[in-house]
Amino acid sequence: MRYLNFVSKAAAAMLQAILHVILSVVGAFCRLLGIAPPAMPMLPQPSTTPEDVRDEYREAYATETADDRYARDIGKTVHRYASASDPDIRSAVDLSALSPAQVDWLLGLDNEDLKRLATAGPKACELAVLGKRSGIVGLAAPAATAPEIEGPHSVRNLLIERIRAAQAARTKLAS
Repeated sequence: MRYLNFVSKAAAAMLQAILHVILSVVGAFCRLLGIAPPAMPMLPQPSTTPEDVRDEYREAYATETADDRYARDIGKTVHRYASASDPDIRSAVDLSALSPAQVDWLLGLDNEDLKRLATAGPKACELAVLGKRSGIVGLAAPAATAPEIEGPHSVRNLLIERIRAAQAARTKLAS
């Protein structure tokens, strides 16, 4: 394979050299007759560079992920939450479209992560909250299930115990 590559390059160089000699002879003959010599053929130069292609791809990807039409309710909800600048405004965002695990993940993000989510757009927010590749670097993936907090008693039992303890204290004071 290397040999064929070497032979093809050598043949191309030899043809280019022969063409250059022929054009030099024709150019000298034209100058002798007082005619303008023909121009040397130029190698075609590509009009696009790899950087242009990369930038166009990144721009198209950013446009697609920022477009609201492709995002579902979860992506829009997360984007609204992340875009809110004030914690009071964030607390007013309706998170009912998210699962408890997703809400736990969203509430655990710091301000830098929220800024990156807000900048990325609703589609990237949707991908991030679903645990898929979103293009946002450094975000922790959400857990599959939310951690449940268990205590020794349910809230209802604690309330009943406090009421009974208060009633017992009143009866002791009354007697």
